[in-house]
Amino acid sequence: MSSDLPEIAARPAPDKAARKRLIARSIWFTVPGTIAVIGVAYNLIPPLGGLEEPIARLTLATRWLVVAMIPYVAVCFAILGIRFFEGSHDPTRGGESDRLKIHCRVMQNTLEQLVWFAVCILAIAPMLASAEAHLIPIVCVFFLVARLVYWWGYLRIGTLGRAPGVQLTFTLNIHLLFLALALLIRRL
Repeated sequence: MSSDLPEIAARPAPDKAARKRLIARSIWFTVPGTIAVIGVAYNLIPPLGGLEEPIARLTLATRWLVVAMIPYVAVCFAILGIRFFEGSHDPTRGGESDRLKIHCRVMQNTLEQLVWFAVCILAIAPMLASAEAHLIPIVCVFFLVARLVYWWGYLRIGTLGRAPGVQLTFTLNIHLLFLALALLIRRL
């Protein structure tokens, strides 16, 4: 996994038009794929019981956010291992390996996306009807998978390999934001 990382980092980036084409290639299946996978799962998985009260749905959301946090925790442990085996370094002077730099970028981006995701889930949970609350575990598992796709793509191909994971995560998060706003407006 790590033997090809210096080669990836040293590879020249394609020109802007080539980068756009590479990124656009995955948009055609990640954006509609996100909506389709969540829609199919929502229709196949039966509603959960015992969620009549808003606090029960909020509790469900906080519990399932632990699942969504798994990629962040995993990359933190990966960084911990790399730092242990590479030795301590002064981050203000640089000198990190390419592998460590990628993991640190994955950690930062995953945290940023997790904040957006968590705020939306916590806002949505009490406003959902009890029969709709099974959306929460579905999107938490999807978020986990999307972030793992992002991490894997980054390690495998470099910066352009992130595109499918970014697109999956962004499509999910933007739809959750719109859902939160729509539910909020409906409640006003």
